Amino acid sequence: MIPLQPVALGLVIVALVVDGNGWDLLPDPIGWALVLLGTLALPREIHRRDAMVVAAALALVASAVIWPPGVAERVADTDESLSWALSLPQLAYLFLLADGLRRAARGAEEGSRAAWFATAETLVVGAAVLPVLVFGAGADALAGIAVLCATLALVLLVVLTLTSARAPWAGGRPRAIPGA
Repeated sequence: MIPLQPVALGLVIVALVVDGNGWDLLPDPIGWALVLLGTLALPREIHRRDAMVVAAALALVASAVIWPPGVAERVADTDESLSWALSLPQLAYLFLLADGLRRAARGAEEGSRAAWFATAETLVVGAAVLPVLVFGAGADALAGIAVLCATLALVLLVVLTLTSARAPWAGGRPRAIPGA
């Protein structure tokens, strides 16, 4: 198995919502299960791989809790900061993934790819920290920026994991060159 392929597919499932009478027909728990499976297959040398596994497992549990119809809305209606708190395992995973792959890419002397992973890290930090200012300091204008940071980080990490999937430093196997 090429570890980053199920990670990318899982993140796509997490990102997409297909409404079927209130149920998300692409359940986030399935996406996080794929992410967890791919993360377990990553090389042990990836920085904080074990922490990634824990974060993915926590994100799986959190997503399972809020997957049934109406639960996420009731949680948000109760307290928006609780919704943010339930997203922290997901954000932790995304940060650890970006950090681990940035370090691995840098170690393989792939500076450009490492820089893109660093960009994803920065976006995840923004998505995690800006809600603190929104809820704690009443800086409501930052709410949209926080959502934008989270969305861009997720999309960027999907693209980066797909384009890095075959890299040996990420546990992939380069394609054989036909006729060689």
